[in-house]
Amino acid sequence: MKTKFALLAGVVAGMAPCALMAQQVPAPATGRPSPGTGEAPPPGETPPKKLQFRGADGKPLPPEIQKLLEEQFKNGVPASGTVLTLPAAKDGQAPTPPADTANPNPGGTAPGGPAGPNKPQFRSLDGKPLPPEILRQLEEQFKDGVPGEKGAAPRGAARASNGDVVVSSSRPRGSVVGNIPPERSFSQVDLRAFGADNIGALLEAISSQTSSNRGRGGGGPVTLLNGKRVSDFSEIARIPSEAIERMEIFPEELALKYGYRADQKVVNIVTFQRFRSKIGQLAFVTPGEGGRESGVANGDLLAINGDTRMSLGATYNRAAALLESERDVRQFAGMPELARFRTLLPESEQFGLNGVISGPLLQDVAATLNGRFDVTQSDGLLGLGLTGPIRRATDRTFGHLGTTINGRVGRWQWTVTSNYDHIDNKVLTDAIDGSGRRDLSLSTDRLANADFLFSGPVFSLPGGPLTASVRLGADFRDFTSRATFGATDVRADLSRDRGAAQIDIDLPILNRAENQASPLGNLSLNANAAVERLSDAGTLRTYGYGLSWSPVPAINIVASATQEEGAPTLEQLGGPLLVTPNSRTFDFLRREVVDIARVSGGNALLRTDDRETVRFGLNVHPLAKTDLSLSFDYVSTRIENPIAPFPILTAQIEAAFPERFARDAQARLVGIDGRPVNFAEANRDQIRWGINFTRPLGEVPAILRDARVRVFNSEADVRRAFPNAVLAQADSSSALGRGAANLTSRLFLSLYHNWYLEDSIRLRNGAPTLDLLTGGAVDFLGGRRQHEIEFQAGAFKKGFGARLTATWRSGTEIRGFGGPDGVLRFNDYAVVNLNLFANLGERYGTSHAPGWLKGMRATLGVTNLFNTRPQVRDETGATPISYQPAYLDPLGRTLTFNLRKVF
Repeated sequence: MKTKFALLAGVVAGMAPCALMAQQVPAPATGRPSPGTGEAPPPGETPPKKLQFRGADGKPLPPEIQKLLEEQFKNGVPASGTVLTLPAAKDGQAPTPPADTANPNPGGTAPGGPAGPNKPQFRSLDGKPLPPEILRQLEEQFKDGVPGEKGAAPRGAARASNGDVVVSSSRPRGSVVGNIPPERSFSQVDLRAFGADNIGALLEAISSQTSSNRGRGGGGPVTLLNGKRVSDFSEIARIPSEAIERMEIFPEELALKYGYRADQKVVNIVTFQRFRSKIGQLAFVTPGEGGRESGVANGDLLAINGDTRMSLGATYNRAAALLESERDVRQFAGMPELARFRTLLPESEQFGLNGVISGPLLQDVAATLNGRFDVTQSDGLLGLGLTGPIRRATDRTFGHLGTTINGRVGRWQWTVTSNYDHIDNKVLTDAIDGSGRRDLSLSTDRLANADFLFSGPVFSLPGGPLTASVRLGADFRDFTSRATFGATDVRADLSRDRGAAQIDIDLPILNRAENQASPLGNLSLNANAAVERLSDAGTLRTYGYGLSWSPVPAINIVASATQEEGAPTLEQLGGPLLVTPNSRTFDFLRREVVDIARVSGGNALLRTDDRETVRFGLNVHPLAKTDLSLSFDYVSTRIENPIAPFPILTAQIEAAFPERFARDAQARLVGIDGRPVNFAEANRDQIRWGINFTRPLGEVPAILRDARVRVFNSEADVRRAFPNAVLAQADSSSALGRGAANLTSRLFLSLYHNWYLEDSIRLRNGAPTLDLLTGGAVDFLGGRRQHEIEFQAGAFKKGFGARLTATWRSGTEIRGFGGPDGVLRFNDYAVVNLNLFANLGERYGTSHAPGWLKGMRATLGVTNLFNTRPQVRDETGATPISYQPAYLDPLGRTLTFNLRKVF
């Protein structure tokens, strides 16, 4: 079977990545023989035209490709102006198709138009007009002639055979600001090997590579689209993986240049300039032990044409409730029927809509508008009351409207982002006293914000330009809540207005790329400062400094220090009071499990925290022609007045916060006030190191090793993207065909190890310090697990793919369990997930596959393959009721079947 390859920037899936430009040009009007004929044309006749092949960079093609194409077109040649494509490795990315391949005079005038023969026409490698300021500079520089005739070409310019001047940039399209190199880069072929459906799923699949051991935790990476900020992650989360040309992961320091704190890694996603898809998806999920079956349906439309983007997506999912009786959860003696009236996971239903429209407003100004609407409902059981089961119903409505406007003033780029979010939460809980009353908890959260970011070079230095980023922002937030419990009515009405300013400056010291190259490589210093004024918490300050040093291209070193003040959120301050009856809790003092009333909500007495963070990072790419990277990070954090959820009940914690616990006359625990608290101090030292390796599965011919590919679902997609292209063919059994299949295959390995050297908390001033690594604990799941390992391996070839992910956590314990000699041990455990997928159209029939099969992917996922759960035992080997495995992991092994179709 023959496979297609041709495509200006790429290949059809699994096909030879050959891309070249073919152009009919007249043979020289001389008496010399015409190439390929062996004799001169008759006098007075027009010399015959010969099809000449060249790369998009104007260089000769490899002999193997040249012979293949000459044989392909021996009986005829494409029309003049037809483009065949062989991607040239140019700064790590393939060229994109010319704007008009059929126009043999791409300088902007029609064929035969008035453009003078001596006036050069300037265009970029993708055939698009250059920005006006660059165009004016080039016209001025070459007003007396073009390169090759009167003077040398400038850096980045080359003379094309048709008289045009082709200008290439040293920075790929969609690059981030600044000169911090990425820790990891993924091409489209790399991303296909993960079998992920969209950007959201991709980030989940590579979460070990994007996680940060800095900051307040819990947040994902900063996400950029084509090197620019987005208003909200939902704006890009549903972009399909097929639309991504490349993806890059950067260290936390790059976040400063985009107006964020330096506590999240940065992921830059670059899409193809032209892309269109319609996607439908169905998924069914079921645990291996039964119960909690769920179904998901998604539909998405996306169209990208340069700076114009339009998308619309809808999601519906429904999940059944999971009862304790379905997991044989042990109950109190003599009360086995309670399992039928308690849910481990509630029944839930969710519907969501998301839409994006983006396009140019004015010259050099583009805007994006994003809207999102979600409705979620859930119903669960909390046990038995006096007259029957206690039910809890939760309704949540979320609305989002966001916009981003990007523009340029000279060499400076500016971005305005603005959002409005509205969230309504409603919780109804049956009263435990059998009165038929339903206790109510309501909250409404409204947030409006706007940020202005201005970044660019200030002036030039011997080591390069000094650059600065300035961000100004404002937030306006209102949070209201109400809780009713019988005759009790608790209300809160909080607001927070925030004004913020941040500046980040990069000072280049040494540069290996300048005329006087530094033998010490690249070295730059960084300084940043931010100030926030909160209407309810006063003025908060943040400042930091650091350096970035790359002694050789394969080694990058980053060091930084940050001092940051942070205020509690409005939810932490004024969340609605919520009482949960029959909350199963382990009393560490009496060594017994009791059902108590647990209070949650906001704490108006919380104070701001103050943290110091020091980081040293090393990233190494030891082999120039191998995708192997090594990383090492050391982070030390010191926090005063850290804000935390209320901890578990131990002797030390009850001594530090006695007012938070209620006991009856027999000293039995009956209630806990679980609203958040400030601890006195927290200290943590952590090392995180990792290895990443990627390579094709099989040998790739030398002529294809530097090729950059673009994968399409069908030949029809190719023709829509490149209507004037000619599709050349290579036999799949040939060396070139086999090499192309290997080129689009992948084997990848990833290993990360978190090692906590210190993790301690002082609960209150004057109280003892808890060492979370040696028996201290503030969390239900014990102290800090000193070692955590995340491993991932995957392979993809000829439409089949597999990905295995394994996480292992070392054991931990809680000492002082019911007495000075008591110990509650949490065993080490590992969880293995397996994902198998098949691109059916690519595997079965390729271009000859039936239409319903093209673009279809079937996925089988197994979460927790070996059905492992955390095991908790005391010194006698017994497991307390509240630490049963089903409480710690209700689902266990879960099977997911997913069918996805790209139309």
